[in-house]
Amino acid sequence: MYMKSSWMSQNRRFGIIKKYYSHRALPLHPATREKRAKKQNVTKETQAAVNRRLRAEKLSRLIIDNFETGDLYITLTCREFMDAEMITKAFNDGFKRRIRDIYKKAGVPAKYISVLENLNGGGRPHAHILLPAVPMKWIEKIKAAWPHGNVEIKLFGGHLRDAEKMADYFTKEKIADQSGRIQPSRNLVRREPKKERVTRADAYNPELVAPKGYRIIKDLSYRTYTAEGYPISIAYIERIEQKTPYGNRREGKG
Repeated sequence: MYMKSSWMSQNRRFGIIKKYYSHRALPLHPATREKRAKKQNVTKETQAAVNRRLRAEKLSRLIIDNFETGDLYITLTCREFMDAEMITKAFNDGFKRRIRDIYKKAGVPAKYISVLENLNGGGRPHAHILLPAVPMKWIEKIKAAWPHGNVEIKLFGGHLRDAEKMADYFTKEKIADQSGRIQPSRNLVRREPKKERVTRADAYNPELVAPKGYRIIKDLSYRTYTAEGYPISIAYIERIEQKTPYGNRREGKG
């Protein structure tokens, strides 16, 4: 008996599947139970790394479900020094308010994920925010909404790798310890993975198989241990693109 978790993005382009034991689903055979990693050998540093990795995964799901290729990843810097209180007020009360007005006029929902960095040292304070794409005529207005320094705008790649890279950066210990908490807007879609307890007499196999029409993203997938010391396999998957008879590409239905 073990647990299986599955999450699929809203557009069904990406997914994350897991297989693991937990206190709710322990291995039935005593010998298998004894194969778990000894809890005393799981250091605080190791567990912290696992917890951070799971936080990054949760954030990457939020990003993929709400943002797509071509959306705006914006970095705001300060021309002159601003302490934590000053930049927090300028960002939350000034920039975000102006952004909501701009997006309302553009007819685009003002949803976002943002973080303030270096509030407690480690460099000059600055801000990052991920926003939906808007027509070009609104870009200069977005830049003008931050009069305190430079506004750098990059396009979000839209792949699960891009979301993971961003989430991994935001949740790194050296970043998180010196930054404000990640701030998602309240109008974001939030979807949790579906979990099921597998009770059939199948032997636990750490290997995960992608559903038909999908493939495993090997460089993102990994294995680790749960807090109870049992193995967990985590596979990131993407829909396979198929060629049409005319040579164009289309995404498989899965």
